[in-house]
Formats: sequence, structure tokens, C-alpha cells
Amino acid sequence: NPPYNAGAFRFELIFSSYHPLEPPRVTLCTRIYHPGVDPEGRVCQPLTTHEHWTPSTRAVQGGHRGHGGAQHLK
Repeated sequence: NPPYNAGAFRFELIFSSYHPLEPPRVTLCTRIYHPGVDPEGRVCQPLTTHEHWTPSTRAVQGGHRGHGGAQHLK
């Protein structure tokens, strides 16, 4: 069974010393094909870019959006 059958995905969030002024780096550790994830596992969604991130954005918001996107893969 592929790991995504269970709906469990491992993410790595790395916060720089400039957080919350810049977004965390988000990597999907579970190998999966998804248009919002590059071949190295980097999450490529608007909320993870400097253009869309604000200091008031919470990392949990990005996680919920990413989780919702992964649900559509079932």
C-alpha cells in the first residue's frame, strides 16, 4: 500500500531567524505526486511565498490549506 492511502503525510517546517517576517520553508517528506509539490518535496503554494506571506499569517493557516489540498487526492 502506498503511504498516502492512509491519508497520513509527513511535513517538515523550517522557520528562519527572520520568522514571522518571512514564511517557513515547507517540505513534504512523504513521496507523492501533486501539482503543488515539486520533485524534491518542496511545497509550492502561494502562502509559502514571500509575496503572499505577512507577519500576521500563522503557520497553522498554511498547514490547513495544504491539508485540504491533500484531501482532494483521495
